Amino acid sequence: MNLLYLTIIIPLLSFLSLVCIGRHIRSENIKIIGISTMLIILLLTLFTCIDYGVNTVPDMTLIYSRLLWDWFTVGDFIVPVTLSLDGLSLIFLIMVSFFGLLIYLFAALYLESKQEIYTFYAYSNLLIASLLIEILVDNLLVMLIGWEGISLSSYLLIGIYYNQLRSGYAAVKAFMVMHITDIFLITAVFLLYQELNTLNIRDLLTAAHDNIAVDSDIIYWITLLLFLGVISKAAQFPMQTGFVETTLAPMPVTAFIQSSTIVFAGAYLILRLSNLFMMSSDVMLIMAILASITTLFATTISLVQFDIKKIITYLNLGQISYLYWAFSSQNWNASLNFLIVYAVTTALLILSSALLVKMCQGERDISKMGGLIKSAPLLYICFLFCAFSISAMPWISSAFYVKGDIIWGLMAQDKLIAGTIGLIGILLSSLSILRLICKIFHHKPKMANLVTIKKITYLPLLILLFFTTAFFIYFPLPTQGIITIIDLQTKGQLPFRLLLAAVTLLSFLIGYIFYIHNNSEIREIVNTPIVKFFINLSATEWRFDYWLRKIVVIPYLYLANLVKRDPLANWDNWILWSVKKVNSRIVTLENGHLRWYMVSIVIGAIIILMLLVFI
Repeated sequence: MNLLYLTIIIPLLSFLSLVCIGRHIRSENIKIIGISTMLIILLLTLFTCIDYGVNTVPDMTLIYSRLLWDWFTVGDFIVPVTLSLDGLSLIFLIMVSFFGLLIYLFAALYLESKQEIYTFYAYSNLLIASLLIEILVDNLLVMLIGWEGISLSSYLLIGIYYNQLRSGYAAVKAFMVMHITDIFLITAVFLLYQELNTLNIRDLLTAAHDNIAVDSDIIYWITLLLFLGVISKAAQFPMQTGFVETTLAPMPVTAFIQSSTIVFAGAYLILRLSNLFMMSSDVMLIMAILASITTLFATTISLVQFDIKKIITYLNLGQISYLYWAFSSQNWNASLNFLIVYAVTTALLILSSALLVKMCQGERDISKMGGLIKSAPLLYICFLFCAFSISAMPWISSAFYVKGDIIWGLMAQDKLIAGTIGLIGILLSSLSILRLICKIFHHKPKMANLVTIKKITYLPLLILLFFTTAFFIYFPLPTQGIITIIDLQTKGQLPFRLLLAAVTLLSFLIGYIFYIHNNSEIREIVNTPIVKFFINLSATEWRFDYWLRKIVVIPYLYLANLVKRDPLANWDNWILWSVKKVNSRIVTLENGHLRWYMVSIVIGAIIILMLLVFI
């Protein structure tokens, strides 16, 4: 564990070396540098795991801490840069290194342009380093460095195709949304220091437990601002823009951001400060409400899209909500298990879609595909396992148990509406992925001259496919003493699991009727006015961009034009104009006639005397 700092130093050095010499070396050498970086991080992580396991004592929490240096000192306020490792940060360190290496390997086999290869590995190394800073430091102010580094590197990765105007706009849009919410996070950090006089995370949590009342006003505002600061990286409505704009980046970038880095950043902060969030029931309720809205928003949109990247993006957006439902019910252990399931499923779905798009020569419209089951049977299997995980296939996928526990936790806490929406989300998500599979692999073939994919490219997909199964349910997570583990009521859980299984099987039945055995009655239902209205609404993404422009962009542009010329400068101009006018009137009185001056003095003296006498 003494070499823990190298997990941050190595990707930073790799980033700097690629930025300096990456343009002047061969693509193969860039790939070697990038993959070697992640391989070294994974090896360091394995050594750390072994060291952590050897030094762990049963029924005790092991916390490794190492002071590197003091960042700055202002009076009694000292900000140390200290790396800290416990069970929670170790879990995230393992996930970052594991998924990072798989996606790096896939990118080496998938990307062809030198510009794409250079920018992907350079900026991804910066993203890895920023994420590890957030995970391993124990001070909220130092954590903000990693947090801002994640926003910056995400902006660079989304804008890889900066020569294309749409990609440049998407990167700027994502960057602005992330930084708007960062204001709330910084404000929450200031409030925490004002109330508790420390920014060390462990001291802060202890002091909050001792000095702040549960559901008090101050804890409400602190946790609300923390959640609002996380919301853009949590990809929750209405701050899902940064997540959605990744569709304009190359597929490995999309997989990297959507499956792990951005989602991990928001989830880690909430899990690390879970004891604070447990003190505010109102914020937990807000979390559940936004997760419910996000699920309905994302799943309905994915159900009618034809661009495969948009379909999988909104599918993944709908899945993230289950994580925040788990947070809202304080089911922290289930949230960690779901985070692992989500990362595996999302990475598998995006990488499978990447190979599909490459096989179809860049075509992303699923209505132009069809009958690919014979041409790509291995890819079909990968999509099927994605469908099993997203639809929570009973007793086959690990998602069945984890999603079941999350929804059951909501029901047990009388959050019946959120639990019902969770079941509806499974139904709609299942229909979305089944529609995708049927359009691509079934019906009549529509594409010729398919590109042959090398078998080695499927290796990362097969590894991920294995982890979606129920063999890897309930990982032994070393979180004792770090996050609170709640006991779920087991009474009535079996009937609920049967209900969940029935919802999944119902989605498969509806999918078969709509997408495989479509008939005239189904077409008549689809063509009814009310159904067409909802289809059009979802096809336009709930007209989110339209309302965003009406409510935010147009008023902002109006105010910007209003103050285009500095209003304070205009006020100064009015003062100067008034002074000049008064001065011009006074100057006309200076005519050089002595009698006029004398009369003016006498009249003035008489006025003053009258005022003194009568007032």
